[in-house]
Amino acid sequence: MATTKRTDIITPEVYLAYMEEEFPERNIFVRSGILESPPKEVQSQLNAGGRLINMPYWDYLSRSAPDIVSDDDTVEITPRKITASKDQAVKHYWAKAYSHMDIAGVMATGNRKDPEGHVLKHLSEDWMGAEQTMLIAACRGVFADNAANDSSDMIYSVYQDIASPTAANRFSRSAFDRACQTMGDRLGDVVAIAMHSSVFLAVQDNDDIDYVQDSKLEKEIPYYKGRLVIVDDQMPVTAGTNASKYTCFLFGRGAFGYASAALDADQALEYDRSPLKGNGGGQTNMVTRRHCILHPRGIKWTDASCAGISPTEGELANALNWDRVYDRKNIKLAQLDVNAG
Repeated sequence: MATTKRTDIITPEVYLAYMEEEFPERNIFVRSGILESPPKEVQSQLNAGGRLINMPYWDYLSRSAPDIVSDDDTVEITPRKITASKDQAVKHYWAKAYSHMDIAGVMATGNRKDPEGHVLKHLSEDWMGAEQTMLIAACRGVFADNAANDSSDMIYSVYQDIASPTAANRFSRSAFDRACQTMGDRLGDVVAIAMHSSVFLAVQDNDDIDYVQDSKLEKEIPYYKGRLVIVDDQMPVTAGTNASKYTCFLFGRGAFGYASAALDADQALEYDRSPLKGNGGGQTNMVTRRHCILHPRGIKWTDASCAGISPTEGELANALNWDRVYDRKNIKLAQLDVNAG
């Protein structure tokens, strides 16, 4: 049985160039500054082989008081040691496949190519959503590690498992400020917050949301105290005996390093035709692929529990796979737990 490839629907090189241009313009995580490009050395490792990327770095210099000079020639200053450590990221090798029977397109609109057109129209948005899903999973794993190994110093909670929570248990300016304060004197670095729609409704009811018209996204974008608000119902909700715990994530600029590898056109977007399927009606398959890094800066990927080439959503959320290597104040992430309703 022969299967023929098809490239007559679109020119992959042209479409991919358009998608790569559109992606940063419409990706709210990129535009807010949460995702930033890593150094060239990291990008070169992404384009090379292997699963992991090693990122050695110089530890931050201490902010201790300086020595006082003296006119005593018997006294010498003691040099402070400069030390190095290593962060580590995992490469993500992702694929999505779409398939339809040609007769389905004919029956729906009279054009067998319409299903493919629909996929292509929304492909960039689909990948943005997928990356947001994986980013949230990584945050879950990072904060699970923080709770297990670092005394929850990146987490602030006003949540209580009670039947009748009060205003003190809900999202508030005070709770938000204290979550920012877990970053110490870097609290002003917060540029965005992600929350569940149930939490967003409460914030909106308090008239604390400002909307700004965005010409690229062609919609109004919510802000809270000057910080971008990302509303996503994939945000963690943990059931309790009396009330659920709603988790919010706070992001500073450059919280995640992000880069995508340059793939050949027929690797990034590939078509396959099976004309004999459907008793001759024909089947069209489309595969789209992305190779990237999406790494919380300063949180080492330990690779302790990863069965495949790249981690799944569940493996990203596993505390065993993360270990903080930066000082807390240099991690641009915080968690806030609240009641809703």
